[in-house]
Amino acid sequence: MKKNVSSQTMDAALQTFLGNKPSTETLNPDTQPADTQEQQGKSNETVQEQAGEAVPEQTDETPQVVRRISGKQRRASLEEYKEAFLTVPAIEDRKPVFLSRSTRDALDRIVRMFGGRRMSVSGLVENIARQHLDTYGEDIEAWRKL
Repeated sequence: MKKNVSSQTMDAALQTFLGNKPSTETLNPDTQPADTQEQQGKSNETVQEQAGEAVPEQTDETPQVVRRISGKQRRASLEEYKEAFLTVPAIEDRKPVFLSRSTRDALDRIVRMFGGRRMSVSGLVENIARQHLDTYGEDIEAWRKL
């Protein structure tokens, strides 16, 4: 029995799961205390430096426009997510992997909400691990040689 859930509800559930609870109001940077803005600027720079990304700073005072995401775009991104992570993988020579209860429960919610009938948490973890290895495999080999 599959529930018919709106894309807005699914997005909210996914955001809650990821720990990114959508705020009901957006703070204007001008209304924040100066030391808070300075701390946020430093933490953003640190995160960007750690990620190895060079992001140009905004030097002018023009406000950034926040664009709304349409329902069609959300559905498309959900389909991309399903295709990447919620397809049933063929797993041979299985080995156990241990997860904390909270992580297991969170992954189980995703599989129940968005996965197909034969999808499991093990399949989701397998897909996540494969995606990670595809993305970082060459870098890992280069780092191993350092």
